[in-house]
Order: sequence, then structure tokens, then C-alpha cells
Amino acid sequence: MEALYRLIPDKYVAVIQSRLSLPRLCELRIINGAPVRVCYDGAYYFLCATGLTRDKSTAFVADKNSAENVVMRACSHSLFTVTDTLKRGYIAVARGIRVGVCGAGVMNGGTLTAVKDFYSVNIRLPHEIKGCACALAPKLINGGTIKNALIISPPGAGKTTILRDLCRIISDSGHNVLLCDEKYEIASVVGGVPSLDVGYCTDIISGVDKPKVFEIGIANMSPEVIITDELFASDLPCVRRASTCGISVISTAHAKNIDEVKAKQEYAEAIRQGVFDSYVVLSGPPARTVTVYEGVI
Repeated sequence: MEALYRLIPDKYVAVIQSRLSLPRLCELRIINGAPVRVCYDGAYYFLCATGLTRDKSTAFVADKNSAENVVMRACSHSLFTVTDTLKRGYIAVARGIRVGVCGAGVMNGGTLTAVKDFYSVNIRLPHEIKGCACALAPKLINGGTIKNALIISPPGAGKTTILRDLCRIISDSGHNVLLCDEKYEIASVVGGVPSLDVGYCTDIISGVDKPKVFEIGIANMSPEVIITDELFASDLPCVRRASTCGISVISTAHAKNIDEVKAKQEYAEAIRQGVFDSYVVLSGPPARTVTVYEGVI
């Protein structure tokens, strides 16, 4: 994965190539002056010269400029080209890689205008697993109609991977899909071409917030289903509007289980109103189970 290797020091690359399996590597976390950590098969370890370790004394230690070096490589040394996404906490890289960035915010009249003094980065790696949603897809298709569905899981349990494959399956079955790839990690469009397979009937809008994508898409693209990443309270009115227009929505939410979702006020109201037809709960490793709930829960 050249897009990852160009972001990090050669000694990290050598270990990843020789000691680790890329399909099992989820995150690489670098904090200035701290031991380097990775998320591997859903668990966290330190990265060392022999691979993975629980002993931080043997881990690689990032130097004081490590976070800045990753950021500068991620933007090809042109910070101005990524100012908008940096203000939202990330930089999108090729092949669906997303670099989460922490640093000092520059404020002007209460508005965040820039980020500087980069302190840490979280390099998140996508996993394209074609067929991983094959068992789930029939449960979300009812007589040719796509159900409104919310996919629920904690971070690292595979929400985006499942969502991407669902998009591909639904699209390749002939349904018009509008994909809201707000953070460039579902389809990872580069130069107008998706790096990851989301189906041949999928229209993609990248880097735009969900309310605007829903507005543009419903007015102009005639979607049968809109697929998008994590919903927040400000996004739920868009989902309600789409459902009144006969458009299905499949999205995700960060939570460990149904009870955590119901405890969030914005979701509790959507659940009470029956906005979603199905709730898909993914458990993290090692079990990695998929449970589907129907109707009002």
C-alpha cells in the first residue's frame, strides 16, 4: 500500500511489510515523543522492530516532529490544499486512507481558521472486503425496496467496510445509489475516479456535508437510496425528508449496542418516529457478529 508507506518512516514500513498483514492493520497512531501504536485485528499494540509488542520499552518512539512530518507528506507539502478538511480534523489520502490530526487551533472571532503545531496523527486504513455484506443485503431489501437502515458498532468493528460492500451490492443490482462520501473514505475518489468499488449505479459526492448532499441529490440525481457515513443530530432531518420523498437511507452510528443508541436523545426521537426500518448491530473482535433488529426497538 504505497499511499500508506509514503506517509511514515522507512523503519515502520519495513516492519509492516515483513512482520504484519495489511488486511489486519486498522490504524497507526503517532504522538510526538511517544511510543508508536497500531490497531491490529481490533486490539492495540506497540510497534517495534520485531513487529508488535505489549512492552512499550521496546517500541519505536516518535520524534518531536513526527506528526508534522506525516501531515506534510499527506498533503504533499501544500497545507493550503487541505485547509478545509484540516479544520474538520483530518486529511483524506488516496485509497481511502484518512489521517486524523490533532494540534493547536487558530481561532478568529470564534471561528476555527487553521490548525498548527501538529501533536498527533491517527492513520486509518480502509479494508475493501467484497462479499462481506452478502448475508446482510437480503435482509435490507424487501421486494425490491431498500429499507431505511442504521448500522451500529463501536469504532474499529467494520461499519465502513460493511457499508461500502452494501453500496456495491445494492448498486450492482440496478438501484440508483447516491453515496455521500463526506470524508473520502468509502469510495476514495481521486481525480474523478473511485479507488474502491462502490458499484456501477452509484453517484458519488465527496467532501460535502450531508445536508447539502441530500439537498443536491434529491433535487438532481433521482436516487432510490442514499448511503452515508455516521449521522449526527444535525443530519437526522435530512433522513426524515428523504423518507418522505420515497428515498431510502442507509447510514451508520457509533455505539456499542442498541441501548447506547436509544440513550442518545437525537436517535431516541428518530427511533420513536420509526425513521429506520432496520438496525444492524456489529460487534467487534473477536466475535464479529451481525445482529439485525426490525421495526421500532
